[in-house]
Amino acid sequence: MFALLCMTALSGSLDAARAADSAPKGDDRPSHIKVRAQTPPGGNGVQAQGKAEELRVVGVLRDANGVTNQTPGGGLLPTRDDSAMVSGATRDYIAKQAPTSNLFSLMQMSPGVTVAKTDPLGLSDRANVLIRGMQQNEIGWEFEGMPADDQVNHVADSSEWSDAENIGHFEIRQGSPDITAPALNAVGALISSSLRDPSRQRGGYFGSSFGTNNAFREFIRLDTGEIGHTGIRNFTSFSYTTNDNWRGPGTNSRYHVDSKFVKEWGNGNRVAAVVTYNRVQDSWMNYLTLSQWQKYGPNYNLATSFKSGQANYYKLWINRRSRVMVSLPSHFNLGHGLSFSATPYYLWMSGTVPNGSTLSNTGSYSGNEPAGDLGLENLTAGRGVVAAVAAGYTFSSGVNAGLAYRTGINLFEFGTWYNYLDRRAITSYAAVNQNGQAANLYGGDAITMASGPVLYSTNLHEIQQTTALYVQDTVSLLHDKLKISAGFKEAMVDLRGANMLPGARYYAGASYAIPLPRMSVHYNFNAEHQIFFNVNTAFRTPVGDTPFYDVLSVSTGKITSRGSSSIKPEYSISEELGYRYTGLFNASIGVFNYDFRNRQLSATAPLNGVLTTQYLNVGGQTSRGVEAEIGLKPWHHISPYASISYLHATINDNFHTAGTYLRTKGKIAPMSQKATAAIGINYDDGSFFGGLQFNWVDSMYASFMNDQGIPERKTLDLNAGYRMGKLGFLYRPQIQLNIINAANSNYLSGVVAPVANAKAQKGANGATIAAATPTYDLGAGFAALVSISTGF
Repeated sequence: MFALLCMTALSGSLDAARAADSAPKGDDRPSHIKVRAQTPPGGNGVQAQGKAEELRVVGVLRDANGVTNQTPGGGLLPTRDDSAMVSGATRDYIAKQAPTSNLFSLMQMSPGVTVAKTDPLGLSDRANVLIRGMQQNEIGWEFEGMPADDQVNHVADSSEWSDAENIGHFEIRQGSPDITAPALNAVGALISSSLRDPSRQRGGYFGSSFGTNNAFREFIRLDTGEIGHTGIRNFTSFSYTTNDNWRGPGTNSRYHVDSKFVKEWGNGNRVAAVVTYNRVQDSWMNYLTLSQWQKYGPNYNLATSFKSGQANYYKLWINRRSRVMVSLPSHFNLGHGLSFSATPYYLWMSGTVPNGSTLSNTGSYSGNEPAGDLGLENLTAGRGVVAAVAAGYTFSSGVNAGLAYRTGINLFEFGTWYNYLDRRAITSYAAVNQNGQAANLYGGDAITMASGPVLYSTNLHEIQQTTALYVQDTVSLLHDKLKISAGFKEAMVDLRGANMLPGARYYAGASYAIPLPRMSVHYNFNAEHQIFFNVNTAFRTPVGDTPFYDVLSVSTGKITSRGSSSIKPEYSISEELGYRYTGLFNASIGVFNYDFRNRQLSATAPLNGVLTTQYLNVGGQTSRGVEAEIGLKPWHHISPYASISYLHATINDNFHTAGTYLRTKGKIAPMSQKATAAIGINYDDGSFFGGLQFNWVDSMYASFMNDQGIPERKTLDLNAGYRMGKLGFLYRPQIQLNIINAANSNYLSGVVAPVANAKAQKGANGATIAAATPTYDLGAGFAALVSISTGF
């Protein structure tokens, strides 16, 4: 029989089926199930002497937050039956982490995953994720069947998707994504997550948390149960979170709403509707150079007070973003072996990212047009402090749909994905008074040129359309033990935009049509042992605006970089070979190989006063490695877990810079950690619970010439708690303590801006290439959070 692979990206119900040992969906109360089976005691699947065996299966008692203690490894290693390396987690793990956690921080235990956390509580998305040495914008991000990242910069902002209490499960496909996935950048991995389903019983859940750095959080969720006799059920939740930055000045706040409707009927028919809303304000924390970290550590921060001529006043660096996500993942059984899945969706994002900067009062430009006298006050050497406000307004909508036809040993799948994106990107400037107060940090009251128009340094309007068609055929042989799949996907991307700066090329954009063949083989020896092999192809369009549009300096009016319509996309061919065991414990091990063409790295660097994503093409790259993870089922209430990975990633070409070539061929690729390891121990007897998560990440380079990088790091997180029984109308009240970075390690967590060379080097023509300075993220410090929660 054919494996219904393509439907997993389109339906939350099929995603949940992958985690077979996760909790029953949405119901947070005890369950007792009686099953009659026609299986004899010998277990051969043949009825013995015409007698039916009656099996009584008693569901485990949940806590009010969905924990069942059935997933091996304390929730970190669900049972899988897949033709690829797949990791993930269920509520057994997620519910015991800090309620403020975002998806990034929840992923840190999985093999090959490195999370560069900057905020211990997870309120900020100022973090980067590396999987097998590939950056966040090389990873596909899927939420309830829809693409959840910014489709231009491919930034995920996972804390804006959902509250941790509502994440039912997530999975990490460390290799290339499913053929059905709505992602155009997943050269390295696909991350998928889904909300829990609404409970079949009326009730709710309440939680309150407080901790270090004035952290405070309230969360409430209401479940309707079945509404009337419609078969429809819903949950809706609201949360509010606030805290102070763990280093430097500034306060953060977040408002969030999740809501999910589900209706199921017949044999496999299901319709869901998911709506989430998020509004966040977060204060900036400085990037550091290596020397700044060595000298100041966590004390290198923005200024707490304003002084004339200084742009590093923290109130000029406060980000504000809002997001709405709507998804309708649906699956229909049409009968006669035919099924249809579709996920229509809508995503709206709006926000401003102010940066403190300075402008020349009489020597500034909007494009190549002189701005004249800007009327700035409190000048220092003819320049005034301003807030450079980068504002973005994006909406995208689309549908991912597919048909599957099963007949005999064959499954044929066909589908399409269409996405339409409309985006405005504007950078304007706001005047700052003598007290450091900006006129407006939302893009209003902007500084105007002497002739009247607003002074812009970025003014773009772009439309991007993506169309993908796929077909896949799977044959199942040897009584479904052997499954062989072959598929083909054609991805077409058309980007068209207008650059409205004077002196810039007005129309810009590019078109891509990329063929993406793939195949896989999956063999189950029995219920315990399976092997798999796959070959995949994937691609990513160039990241950000700068590759396509002319960039002009606000200080000189000259073009600093020219856009092009012929930028090549990143392309990868990957192979995986692996073994998976399911029994007393779950375990998997796999080896992988990638061949990259036009490997692209992104770096965050100042552009006209605003930190902007820059594009770097480093040519070819080869990445090879091995990953393994193991998790024990609960034994005497203990569930240990361990993962390990090894990566060897090398640059295949010399890097072109400064009119010559650096001899980078054979060097280790930047941001490719050689090894990672994680150990988790979980204890849970139904009342008392506790655990630890230890992470070790090897050193990594920050330059193509391997002449600077960050050292290895070790972090330890702890959790402990106690659940009571039923207390009046309260269902299983509990208290929980989470400690993040328990040893308060001071470390650099990730590379923000890689460079060609951090020390002066000789180019191929003998010329000296000047050194550049990489920048880094400082790893999240110590934090503790106490949470009280209960069902009702």
